Amino acid sequence: MNWTIGFVGAGVMAETLIAGLLAEGFAPARLLASHRREDRVLELQALGIGATLDNRAAAGADVVVITVKPQTLLAVLAGLEGAIRPDALVVSIVAGARIGVLQRMTAHDRVVRAMPNLPCRIRRGMTVWCGAKGLTASDRERVGAVLGVMGKHAEVEDEGHVDRATAVNGTGPAIVAHFVKAFVEAAGYIGEPRSLARETVLETLLGTAEMIRQNEGHIAELIDEVTSPGGTTSRALQVLKNGRFSAVLTEAVDAAYQRTRELGDGLEQQAARGREGPA
Repeated sequence: MNWTIGFVGAGVMAETLIAGLLAEGFAPARLLASHRREDRVLELQALGIGATLDNRAAAGADVVVITVKPQTLLAVLAGLEGAIRPDALVVSIVAGARIGVLQRMTAHDRVVRAMPNLPCRIRRGMTVWCGAKGLTASDRERVGAVLGVMGKHAEVEDEGHVDRATAVNGTGPAIVAHFVKAFVEAAGYIGEPRSLARETVLETLLGTAEMIRQNEGHIAELIDEVTSPGGTTSRALQVLKNGRFSAVLTEAVDAAYQRTRELGDGLEQQAARGREGPA
């Protein structure tokens, strides 16, 4: 790979991508990242890559990855006006930022919107992404090369699925961690030692997930396999049903989805006001 990648905003996700790219053999000289704090720039330079306080310098790469917070996105993009090369590819990892807003604010057509998740830190993440119309095969190859260092990735044609992915794989690690915490506490409640509870819960979770992955049948079939009439599992599942477990989980995921839509609507409105100028 002889192309360059510039990271505008160099927080945790950018560092995760940088570490993955370096591990895959991407030359440090072809990576550049910008951050507003000088101490952070020094930390990035210690990785062997180029680092700068100037966002515009990072935006001059072949692939420009935007990893800033939604609250600062529009101001950052306004500061990049004219800095992104016409032949560059822009990849945004900003929650709620829609392709149309990114195109208008960068005056650039070749844009990709992606949503990774926390397990990307250990290269076991899941990233869902959508590209603007007109992306080339080379563009898609580069997107795959960048996102693939964090784990699995999937392209979708409907951008709305990126909003849904924000609620599912983006928010999912916190939901799963909350479930594991509650499960460990439940094990402790019935007297299982905490160290044993942690191990049994995690191994049960990982093993079950792998069984589901390998089983082409419906997940309900696995539940049926372990559920005997009048048995322990049957009684446990009845308690979950009475407590509206599935309904509450659906409501939680929907709340995250609605918040993602709100962020997108807010950015749309701010971008529109910015383009209109002061009254």
